[in-house]
Amino acid sequence: MTHTPTLTDDQLAEAQETAAELRNLARDILSDAAGEAPDTVERPLDPAVWAALEETGLARLTGLEAAGGSDAGWLEAAAVLGEAAAAGTPLPLLEHDLLAGWLRDTAGLPGLPPSGDGPVLATAAEVVAAGRAVTVPWAAAAASVVVLDVSGAAPQVYEVAVADLEVHERVAVGGEPQAAVTLPTAVAGAVTVSQEVADEFRHRGALGRAVQIAAAAEAITQLCVDHVTTRVQFGRPIGKFQAVQQLVTDVASETALARTMVDRAVLTVARHGLQDPTAQFAVAAAKACAGASAEVIVRNAHQIHGAIGTTLEHGLQRRTRPVLGWRREFGTTADWEDRLEELVVTGDADLWDLITR
Repeated sequence: MTHTPTLTDDQLAEAQETAAELRNLARDILSDAAGEAPDTVERPLDPAVWAALEETGLARLTGLEAAGGSDAGWLEAAAVLGEAAAAGTPLPLLEHDLLAGWLRDTAGLPGLPPSGDGPVLATAAEVVAAGRAVTVPWAAAAASVVVLDVSGAAPQVYEVAVADLEVHERVAVGGEPQAAVTLPTAVAGAVTVSQEVADEFRHRGALGRAVQIAAAAEAITQLCVDHVTTRVQFGRPIGKFQAVQQLVTDVASETALARTMVDRAVLTVARHGLQDPTAQFAVAAAKACAGASAEVIVRNAHQIHGAIGTTLEHGLQRRTRPVLGWRREFGTTADWEDRLEELVVTGDADLWDLITR
């Protein structure tokens, strides 16, 4: 297994500078495609956007250079992941890079040979029990699934072509394609990995979803501010009404809280890696906080916008629908609140150290 090294202050500053540059690059790519988003419930992968991300190296930022990646870390990856979420553009960046690519690199899998002329996109899934169907995100767009199989005595990792699976396609809450798939277990050639890898997989997924929620929440906040400023009723902007002001204030407050917790988690993981107890505590806090904040943000934002916010052409539902799905994935809010309690009560680390480190 590979461990993320502790970054020095100079390395951290360099990573933050690179993250800012990548954020601007991702924003340019996504803004060019903003007007092409379909006004439909389904939100399939935009092949032109994905091709641009692959061409610029943003699709596989954290991969090993030997495997075609950029050897970037969480600060850089979170910048690009957040920009996509803020733009309301559904992309499998978390699944392809931070989960499938990381699992493949960690297990030393060679990867499947490319087939066809399309992008070689991989997604990831976890099998917890033999014979039980699991949700595979982006299965319709992916060439392969990198699987973490924890159904046996020890975790194993293998990769399988989507064409070799029986998939039952459906649409996620946010409109992204997904599928119910019964994945094989005890696969010949699967690589046995440590329990630490299985634990990190879940923490990676949780942190990625928290990053997406926080970024989408900031975009939702801006939409709310713009709406109450320009929407006029009874002869004045609706933002002048105290009840509406309270709704907007709550959205902005919850967004700021989620952003603070997520930024702290990303920075801690970048510094110490996901095997560090402080980093695990920060991730648990970020996912729990982002999930709790999402409930208030989505509810209030739709109250502020009224019916127009639910129309397919409006930017609000393109951000709130994914948030409702993300808050339940890789552990619910309650799951991560329980994890926080477990880390504090039964963990070896001191609570003060976890909070202040």
